[in-house]
Amino acid sequence: MNNSFIAQNNITLEETDVTPRLRERESELVKIIKAIEGIEQSAEWQILKEKVFDGVVDSLLRQRDNEVEKKPLNGPMIHSLNGQLAWAKKYSNLSKLADIYKLELRKIKEQLNAKND
Repeated sequence: MNNSFIAQNNITLEETDVTPRLRERESELVKIIKAIEGIEQSAEWQILKEKVFDGVVDSLLRQRDNEVEKKPLNGPMIHSLNGQLAWAKKYSNLSKLADIYKLELRKIKEQLNAKND
């Protein structure tokens, strides 16, 4: 970033108030968490979890382990499987996903409380 324009014209960068943005994100997170909790309790999710998601993490782990044992190593395939595995671990367990959003919400609330003090 070229800051020479700022230096030449004695323009100072002022601290912007991020409170509205934090409040907006706080509201979004509350809605997301409620939606996840509602979906997690539904019968439809239980069916999807049982039929689709329960075995996907184990399957991806087996595929990755098989690729690692092959010679020569196929780096792009291993990286792809690692990415899929990370995605599956994050999104196949809705309570863990809700925990991620709850942690973000807690941090935002801490920031807002710090600004109010």
